[in-house]
Amino acid sequence: MDETKEELQFSPRYAQRLRQRTARLYRRLRTTLTFISLLAGSSAVAALAAQLPVPSAWLLGVFAIFGCINLALRPADKIAANEADVRKYGALLAKVNMVDAAKLRQMLDEARLSDTAEIEPLRPVAYNDVVLEIDEPEALIPLSPMQKLMGALA
Repeated sequence: MDETKEELQFSPRYAQRLRQRTARLYRRLRTTLTFISLLAGSSAVAALAAQLPVPSAWLLGVFAIFGCINLALRPADKIAANEADVRKYGALLAKVNMVDAAKLRQMLDEARLSDTAEIEPLRPVAYNDVVLEIDEPEALIPLSPMQKLMGALA
C-alpha cells in the first residue's frame, strides 16, 4: 500500500522524536551513573580514611558495579549516535515540502539504513508526542506503566 505524502511526513517527525527521547534517556542515565559512581567512590575513600573496612568494601563494590554498568552501556556513544539521527531526520524534514511522495519514501528508506538501535518502550511515547504536535489527540496510544515511566525519564 502506497502512503500519501501527508502520511509519509509523519515518519521523519516520529523518528526524530524517538531519537530525541532516546538521547535524553541516555543523557540522564549517564548523569545518574556518574553521580552514583563518584558518590560511592568518595564515600569509600572517606570510610577507608575513618578506618571502617566493612562499609568501605561495600562502597567500593557499589563504585565498581556502577562503573562497570557505565562502561558496558557507553551512554555517551549512544547519545552521540541518537543526536546524529536527530540531525539527519531534521534535514529530511526540511526537504519534505520540496519532494513528491515517491522521493520522500526513498529518502526515508535511505535514512533508516543508518538508524541507531531503538528502545521499544519509547516508541509509543514518541508517537504520542508527534500526535500531540500535529493536534490529533484522538490518535493517542494508551501507555503502560513501564512506558509512562520511560516517558518520564526521557
